[in-house]
Amino acid sequence: MKVYVSGLYSGGNPQPGVGIVRSVRQGFPFATIVGVEYSNRVSGIHWEDLDELWIQRPWSELDLDAYGAQVRGVLDEGGLWISGSDLEAMWLASIFPDGHRNLLAPPNGAFKRITKPSVEAADKLPVEVPTFISTDLPDWELHAFCRAHNWRVWLKGPYYDAARTPTWDRFIAARDALTKVWSTDRLFLQAHVSGYEESVMLAAYQGELLGCVSMRKRDITPEGKTWAGDVSPVDPKFEEPLREMVRDLNWTGGGELEMVRDAAGQRWLLEMNPRFPAWVHGATIAGHNLPALLVQAAAGVNARRAKPLASEFTRVVLEVPVRDEFPLPALPEPFAGAIGHSMKHPSGLTSLAERLHKADAELIGIAEEEAVADGIPQVPETFLDDIAAYDLERLQTPEFLYMGSTAEQLFRRAGERAHRLSTNEVQVVSGYSIKTNPDERLIGLALENGFLAEAISLLEVQKALKVGFRPDQVILNGPGKWWPEGMMPKERLHAVFCDSVADLDRCVDALATGEMDSRHVGIRIRTPNVVSRFGIPLDSPGTFRALVEAVERLPAHVAFGVHFHMASSNIGVAQWWHLFESMLKWCRAIEQLTGRTIEILDMGGGWFPDDWHSSDESRFVRAVERVKAVLPRVTQIVSEPGKAMAQPSMALAMRILEIQEHEDDSIEAVVDGSIAELPMYAFQPHRILRQCGESGALQPLGRGKTHLMGRLCMEHDIVATNVALPEGTRAGDVLIFCDAGGYDRSMSYVFGRG
Repeated sequence: MKVYVSGLYSGGNPQPGVGIVRSVRQGFPFATIVGVEYSNRVSGIHWEDLDELWIQRPWSELDLDAYGAQVRGVLDEGGLWISGSDLEAMWLASIFPDGHRNLLAPPNGAFKRITKPSVEAADKLPVEVPTFISTDLPDWELHAFCRAHNWRVWLKGPYYDAARTPTWDRFIAARDALTKVWSTDRLFLQAHVSGYEESVMLAAYQGELLGCVSMRKRDITPEGKTWAGDVSPVDPKFEEPLREMVRDLNWTGGGELEMVRDAAGQRWLLEMNPRFPAWVHGATIAGHNLPALLVQAAAGVNARRAKPLASEFTRVVLEVPVRDEFPLPALPEPFAGAIGHSMKHPSGLTSLAERLHKADAELIGIAEEEAVADGIPQVPETFLDDIAAYDLERLQTPEFLYMGSTAEQLFRRAGERAHRLSTNEVQVVSGYSIKTNPDERLIGLALENGFLAEAISLLEVQKALKVGFRPDQVILNGPGKWWPEGMMPKERLHAVFCDSVADLDRCVDALATGEMDSRHVGIRIRTPNVVSRFGIPLDSPGTFRALVEAVERLPAHVAFGVHFHMASSNIGVAQWWHLFESMLKWCRAIEQLTGRTIEILDMGGGWFPDDWHSSDESRFVRAVERVKAVLPRVTQIVSEPGKAMAQPSMALAMRILEIQEHEDDSIEAVVDGSIAELPMYAFQPHRILRQCGESGALQPLGRGKTHLMGRLCMEHDIVATNVALPEGTRAGDVLIFCDAGGYDRSMSYVFGRG
């Protein structure tokens, strides 16, 4: 009996080949086991149980037709082949679409039904599939998905690899890397599921389930790979539908269902692998030798029965002798900036992915996913109307465009919402964050629509007064509220919130001396369990005691209040509302310990426009009711939407300076804008429009291969990646970056303007 086994890479993220070899050797001590690899850099080729080695050229160099004929010869002569690589198994399925009696890997049709993330074939199993979306969708919608899932999301490709993307810049970087490595932009974002990871491994031959076993990960590597686990039989309620699935797929070979079990006991299916997992020999140690069962079924020779040694396994690192005929490769040449070279895919699997795509884009069913989206975002009509009012041909770019009707609509709707949420007992009012964009037109709209002005410095206070706010319509907070000295209004302010105990003590002194007057004086509390540099911390008895003692020093004639702030766009919408509930409880504790009742509650902020303006209003109605229930003496709630008001209110126009096409089909276009005008490029998507040179129409840009390079001589001055420039785009055309009226505008700087 001769058994060929591939997938022998044995690094920190190992393939299953060595585990398969060990298990086959245990079941068939006298079998001839041939290790198949595509590089002599794969450490597993030196494993002692291998009788022979069949080392091929790397996948990037192989003549696939000739190699396929060789494999067919091996199988026809009676050799058995167990693939330890997803991509190799897919390629074999293309050579043997209906299988081969000695090929112990799934047939072509099975692959198309286990394509992740949906895993159609598993619909009868007692599992759920975590929410996911294709990255073919516009960046605007991908960002919304991340916010909706509190930035606890994974970016995954169709083969290997997954990257946690807790921020937008991490997502962009991971998308670029996965796209290049695996030669596909058909990636997907999937919501994270909290729980314990577990797997079910199976072996089947020609549609008959030979065995299956369950494993819980008990220790994992930093990449989340199994290092130790406990092994147990599969629940019959899972095994029976699994048996039906295997039969339906006519499955042959090993397989693995990777899952997470949440706190409620629900199993969530992450993916199904068309091969044995790397922990395969851990199951053999526990008495479940599935590779031996597979060989037994194909060869008709009984395997030596596995004796369970333990129900748990762990890994150790072993040094093994290097075979004389395959000495270690020469050291790589050092090169500038290198900090090492990846050993993850030494056999060129990434090249195989590229070749498979070119040979047959539908090979693994990727092309059969939902209709390919073009990545073009929806652009509000008010954006188009506002931009159309500008003569873009005469515009001196780069230039910010004030979106007048858009801004008026947003402020009016916010004012009306606050009015609707107000009750006889509690007034709800919006606060305009001046730092988000100090443009006087926006501050004026805030005044017209009943907002309060939220300032973080005395300069901002003076700006609000200049536009027309009265002092008693101004809220002052932040760590630098006394800067610059000598500009504090003598009149009574609406509210002052202190960022520290020292700040509170200074306010108490200022009230006593008449240096400052305010109707409300309160504290900003630091968000527990969500990292922030602002506010007074609550998470230690000592600091909490200091807070209570400081509040007790407040004079009785001023009303007391609490302010908390955390950007929902950074932590996610659901997480923000969870934080809101937590803060109410902390407020109640402060009331009880200080004896001061809270009369004003100021809540922010950093809302992404879509989340704040499109959110179900009933959520805000319930929030007001919760405040009334927990803090019944609150008479005013200040809601600070932050960038939700300013971000859509301006766009940035820039002009294309030159376009260069490269041999790899990528395009680089240099624009006269830069990260100096668009500093939030890495933190949020921007909807981009191009004015058609012929018709003058505004065309939203979808996803493509163009990188928009800023004018600055800076390596990181790239204002957009992977966009599609419409046909006919040329130097001189104007691009409009929407959604640039928040921190893009307020944090823009003059670098590179002379």
